[in-house]
Amino acid sequence: MSSKKGQAAMEYLMTYGWALVALVVVIAALMATGAFNPSYLIGEECTLQPDLSCGPHIMYLDGGEPVLKFRVNNGLGYDIWIADNGAVDVETSDQGHHTDYNLLDPDGTPANNLVEQGSAVVIEVPLNGLNAVKGEIQRMKLSLTYTSCAPEVIGTGTCPADGSQHIISGRVIARVEEKT
Repeated sequence: MSSKKGQAAMEYLMTYGWALVALVVVIAALMATGAFNPSYLIGEECTLQPDLSCGPHIMYLDGGEPVLKFRVNNGLGYDIWIADNGAVDVETSDQGHHTDYNLLDPDGTPANNLVEQGSAVVIEVPLNGLNAVKGEIQRMKLSLTYTSCAPEVIGTGTCPADGSQHIISGRVIARVEEKT
């Protein structure tokens, strides 16, 4: 009778042993794919304000130098003017402020500084000197300065008027990718 108890105990251990081996293999496979990497769980975002929305966005390496590219959609109800110098400021944690940028139409051609109501402009900011590695997450502060071209502000004049400038702030969280 005691040999039967030993056989039952061995069968019990072998059955659950194989289940544990299978569990370890599944966990190892998940860890190898990076599913438990904390940066994998961080969502990317680009936020400004509801009527002047930001997105979609991408951060990519161009010849080893990172570039942030994002779209700004004008839903303010009036045209705005984005100046040539210093209107866009991207602040990164280790390299400070980046204020050089290019304004592009959504098709990639150079854009006018006037962003009409209901249209969009793409802003491309080279982040020279930023130490970015493919696959890592970068967090940045973003500010955009614009002049309102609303008829109530400029009257019968043309935009850009010497009207007041508005500064909006937001943030960008982006995963660094290779340029495609």
